[in-house]
Amino acid sequence: MFYLFPFGSVSQNEGVIVYGAGAIGLSFLKQLEVTQPFAVIYVTDKKIVSSKKVGNVVFLPEKDVSQLPAYQIVVASLKFGEEIKQHLIQQGVEADRVVTLAENHAMEESQFEPHSFDWNEYYSDAEGHNEVQFQTYLEPLIRKYDFSFSRVVDFACGKGRIAELLSSFSDFLVCVDTSREAIDYCVQRFRDKNNVECIVSEPERIHLDKNSIDLLYSWDAMVHFDYRSIDYILTEFSRILKSGGFAVIHHSNAREHNSFKADKNWRKNPHCRSEFNAKDMRHLCEKSGFTVEEQQIMDWGIEALDCISVLRKC
Repeated sequence: MFYLFPFGSVSQNEGVIVYGAGAIGLSFLKQLEVTQPFAVIYVTDKKIVSSKKVGNVVFLPEKDVSQLPAYQIVVASLKFGEEIKQHLIQQGVEADRVVTLAENHAMEESQFEPHSFDWNEYYSDAEGHNEVQFQTYLEPLIRKYDFSFSRVVDFACGKGRIAELLSSFSDFLVCVDTSREAIDYCVQRFRDKNNVECIVSEPERIHLDKNSIDLLYSWDAMVHFDYRSIDYILTEFSRILKSGGFAVIHHSNAREHNSFKADKNWRKNPHCRSEFNAKDMRHLCEKSGFTVEEQQIMDWGIEALDCISVLRKC
């Protein structure tokens, strides 16, 4: 069983407290070590009898928690989460400081391909960053390449945060996602826009006509797709794009990364990135009928974690 740290439930702060130094707690430390969202990490447990510091992690007895800053406390247990929360409240900890795990934070090693994972927590957290990300990464490419916005596809659109921005200057925009829930949300979000259509796709099939799309983009979704999935979906992109049409793909650059060894299980990698990189994309494009116009290696909390590839259909 693998446990994801509940990043979306913990507010940005200088530090965090992890309650539990067992297997789940140690797994959290590995994730936090790579992503480094906090300057200080405290770990407490009933079994810890004396304080010690390892790097930026401080291990200390439970009785010393009251002396710490009022950081949020993440309970590293699913089975006993509520019981531990009540125990902490009895010790004087405010209830809103305690973060417990939900069922979707626990996954079997073979469980959940990216398209079937519950992304709702991430969608809520990411919604406020859409304008900055669009202006920083996508808008310069739009100016540089003068893309046609006659018929556009937002692939793996989620709840439409980037589509919200592009819909204003697209003649016709199709929001595509495998999640019925996400598409139902987009239907309501764009109910007053006659130029937006929302459709449910299959993991490796987009229900659109051949040579019908001028521009396809995918933002902050294919970073979780592995080599096989991208191989399949590039063939589908090539099918629906017109000759000379463009695809702008935001994907992982984690494989052979200088700072860590990427795991084949995407959930174990920093920011859940897949074992894929810019070189892999270039190789797949050669056999999928695309020319790579450019690739921008980008930082996403970690230097060179991601890549934006601009592809043109031959």
